[in-house]
Amino acid sequence: MPVVGCPGNDQAGPARIRTGESIPTAVEQPVAAQIAFYRPEQGPGVYAPRGWYCRGWDGSSGTVLVVTPGRIEPPYFPLPAIAGPAVTIQTSNAGSSGRFHVAIVAAQLFPLAGSELISRVRQEHLISDASFEAVPHPDDQLGYLSDQFVEYTTPANRAGLGTDGPLEMSDLPIRGLTILNPEAAVNTLTEVRVRLPAGLRAVAEAVVQLESDCIQRARGCRASSQ
Repeated sequence: MPVVGCPGNDQAGPARIRTGESIPTAVEQPVAAQIAFYRPEQGPGVYAPRGWYCRGWDGSSGTVLVVTPGRIEPPYFPLPAIAGPAVTIQTSNAGSSGRFHVAIVAAQLFPLAGSELISRVRQEHLISDASFEAVPHPDDQLGYLSDQFVEYTTPANRAGLGTDGPLEMSDLPIRGLTILNPEAAVNTLTEVRVRLPAGLRAVAEAVVQLESDCIQRARGCRASSQ
């Protein structure tokens, strides 16, 4: 599976296949042939349909990587809202300004595993206590894989966990993965969102499977020389 290097922040230049690098995968070949691994200079990469475009953003709070079927045009700040198909991966760092987002998501999804971190951020009194109140997403379908890891689906034309990031509500459902690592200062929270057309359902399933494995690894997925 090829590795594609993604421009970041204000870099001009297109995404480029990294010659001599590949990602091993257990996905069946017909589906694997439709997937590439997109990797920015900073932060983790993500699996997405082959031949798409990608762009990364990084800062003190964490990183965002967006992969879309069409090129993302400037301006690149603020981070654009994505209305169509896309795959995104977002990390937030508890050792920086990203701690507010980490604590809010932890309070909503992982109140026990993230209790110490939540308490620490609340005691700073830099954001209101109301920020930590769980926002109901009654249409979301959640499946907990552990007390720190959840897989979910936000249905089409509904707001939910899937639309809490770069993706806007649309007529396509969003598959998502959220994992908390409260002891890590960097990449404390990782959120993956997958929204693909119905014709790419098998690819979407494979991407969710591959990402579920990747984000549970301490160092994520790494390329190897061919």
